[in-house]
Amino acid sequence: MKPAIFLILALAAPAYAQDRTVWKSVAAGEGARPVVVRIADKTPTYYELEGDGVALRLTGPTRLRISLRARFREDSPETLTTRLTVTCDGDEGRTKAYSSKRSTTAAWAGEVPAGEKPGGRDEWILDVAEGEHTVRVRTDRPAVGAFSQPSGSRRSLRTEMTPTAFRSALVEISKERERTWYVGDGEKPVTLEVTGPTTLRVSASLNFDASMRGEIAWTAVAKVGGAPIVEKAFRSKRSHSRSYPDEKELVPGVEEEFEIAVPEGRHAIEIRAAGSHAGAFRIFIPTKDLKK
Repeated sequence: MKPAIFLILALAAPAYAQDRTVWKSVAAGEGARPVVVRIADKTPTYYELEGDGVALRLTGPTRLRISLRARFREDSPETLTTRLTVTCDGDEGRTKAYSSKRSTTAAWAGEVPAGEKPGGRDEWILDVAEGEHTVRVRTDRPAVGAFSQPSGSRRSLRTEMTPTAFRSALVEISKERERTWYVGDGEKPVTLEVTGPTTLRVSASLNFDASMRGEIAWTAVAKVGGAPIVEKAFRSKRSHSRSYPDEKELVPGVEEEFEIAVPEGRHAIEIRAAGSHAGAFRIFIPTKDLKK
């Protein structure tokens, strides 16, 4: 008899980049012990996996993604090794050992004992056979897991664009990776040329002085061929998880998003923050439109 689930023992990130799957969260069953993790201004729900772990009811065929994080105490060693066991409908299951270090970007939401930190994330994919199944996930030491499955929709593959002019470039650390943001204001907007028709997706972030607190209202402005086409209002707070390591006097705000519809033809695009604010931007174009 074939097992109902086949566990793919491979890091998932490269596969996700290729198949562009959109994942939706799966809640654990009755008796699960939820815990909230703060990651890059998002607060996904994870579940305690030590001991009996959690049970999930799934209808196949589908895929299950498990995001795993070890629990580090103040006196934990630099690296922890955790054994993950996954069973389906009471079968013998499969076990995989993985090692992790303390995350540099994730934190527990709410009050936790001093020195406790979540570990870096490991992801695994399981193929679920046709029919109704009960999947149980557990670990041999303190760890948490979050679960998701494909939603049925797919993301459009996009490529980040480098502008031709901008006020300054800021390197940010987020999710343990470096990303470059381009600052645009009234005097020096972020500028680039694009051939339409296409739709640009823009990530936007207000820059805060280190002394600034609270919520700030601001507006991102985009022009196409010199004509204002987007004025998107936001109310932003400082980010809890992002930082500019080379700019100690600046703190990035939470990440916002808007789109720019570019008509047919070649156009100059200008993006900036309105008024005296300084906004930082990243611009993405559908990869299929790059050759226009």
